[in-house]
Amino acid sequence: MRSNSAMRSTRATRHGAGPAAPALAMLAVGALLLAGCGSSGDGKSSDPPSDPGPSESPSASDGPDPSESPSESPTGAGEEPDGEALAWGPTEQDVAEATELAASMTPEEVAGQVIIARYPGTDPAAAADELTQYHLGGLVLFSDNIDSLDQVVATSQAVQDAQADLGRDWPAILSVDNEGGTVQRLSADTGPWTSFPEFMAAGAANDPEATRAAAEGMATELRASGLNVDFAPVADVTIGPTDAAIGTRSAGGDPQLVADTVASAVEGFTDGAVVSSLKHFPGHGGLTVDSHQDLPVQDATADELGSDSLVPFQAGVDAEAGTVMIGHIAVDAWDPGVPASLSPAAYEHLREDLGFTGVAITDGLDMGALTNSYTPDQIAIMSLQAGADLLLGPTDVAVAHQGIVDALADGSLSRDRVDEAAGRVIALMRWQQDAADTAGAVGPEESEAGAQASEELSRAAITQVAGECGVTLAGPRVHVHGGSVPDWDAFTAAAQDAGLEVVPLEEPADTEIRLLTSESPTGTGDVVVTLDGPWLLDGNDAPVELAAYGHTSGTFEALADVLVGAQEAPGVLPFQEPGSTDPGTSCG
Repeated sequence: MRSNSAMRSTRATRHGAGPAAPALAMLAVGALLLAGCGSSGDGKSSDPPSDPGPSESPSASDGPDPSESPSESPTGAGEEPDGEALAWGPTEQDVAEATELAASMTPEEVAGQVIIARYPGTDPAAAADELTQYHLGGLVLFSDNIDSLDQVVATSQAVQDAQADLGRDWPAILSVDNEGGTVQRLSADTGPWTSFPEFMAAGAANDPEATRAAAEGMATELRASGLNVDFAPVADVTIGPTDAAIGTRSAGGDPQLVADTVASAVEGFTDGAVVSSLKHFPGHGGLTVDSHQDLPVQDATADELGSDSLVPFQAGVDAEAGTVMIGHIAVDAWDPGVPASLSPAAYEHLREDLGFTGVAITDGLDMGALTNSYTPDQIAIMSLQAGADLLLGPTDVAVAHQGIVDALADGSLSRDRVDEAAGRVIALMRWQQDAADTAGAVGPEESEAGAQASEELSRAAITQVAGECGVTLAGPRVHVHGGSVPDWDAFTAAAQDAGLEVVPLEEPADTEIRLLTSESPTGTGDVVVTLDGPWLLDGNDAPVELAAYGHTSGTFEALADVLVGAQEAPGVLPFQEPGSTDPGTSCG
């Protein structure tokens, strides 16, 4: 694999043709991006308010001055763009040329370029048609868009063919949520892909190379399947069991541990030539309301945010992440009552305080934190006015797209602001194409390229919280309790391969093993293992306690080897309750 530094040296300056110019030769399937189509529908657009409080009724009369966007143009007034690379990949000249190209587009074309949409079903033609109809920047893949590896590859090819037919010389965005663990659209459960453990496994491993290699392996599998944007890594710092939406999707509860882990993951995705995305700015892990359902409120002070939630985002920006996903979170210290995704103050903090110059993408625009108060067109317009560059998953693409076009026509949305947003997106995707070309083409046969890295991450993550280190912890005959049927089957297979004998409960055994999960969170035994959050061990008095952070085959193989003494448990406890004096590991 090409090194991260070599990947970042790819800075070819492109001279963009207009939208009607002939397309360049199509990317190899391995360099493609995946994107999703939204449903079409009728609806009248309306103009957004300047203070989009979730309980207020938007009106056109109090809309913000679009010229007062917090986002700055790629170069200062009167300055000539140069060839120096920006932190997120392209050069200033690349961005300036892409912005000029965006300015040559029709309103319909530029409005679509800033939207990533969902699409229905698994038909590649449906995905391509959605891209073409609305001139979309790209599509996002969900579970209901996946039938097989061949079908996903065919979808990516159809979308990129449609992109070329639109006269574009940059790849369409083909994106997915692949974090590992519970949020992984392309996994062993859906096809030939590798299942990765929860991202908290990377925090527990506390091993930069293991985390980087796992992210690179995942990126290679995605690119081999025709995707090139992954909405990962999660940069949220979790508060543990009361965290409403993140939990083990986070690397842990310590800001610096999460920051180090996020930076390593960003480097791995970059090495794999896939665009990564830090999420969910300014941090969802400390909130007790899920933004899928309603608007969470972050009541921390600015100083508290700076020393906690924002630390991993700064690390990810410094590691040269290409995009940051803006969450639907009201931040009292910045803009009370206004979701960050709709708040100029939030984008200003991201760009001025953290120094981010890349693509700011919204979290899904179909989430309750927004849809409880606004229509699809209002959400789209307000997001762009606030400083978003890319709109993810409007509930109604037709209405959102037309709303942007209408707002451009009546002047309530600045054309310069939309050109700036579209220019950043185009520059990012041209850079991704160059990065993929430099890394080398990958084909569908590499859709399982991350298997070894996934297993090695799981081995590095296993954490022993109680019990003697480096000895046989179980067996030779064991009973297994708890967990799901698939968990029981996978653990039994791994245990038997390691030399343990799993016997029926009515037969005598030497060791009682209890598997804890979020669905079966209680119980004890001689050995208690949590496959989900380490907080499930709180209050347990088992002689041996282990945290494994996943349900993958690699997780169970690593766990079995620890139980028979073939390897120690090297991980650190990535989350501890406030005030805990537990050192976090007994063996690492």
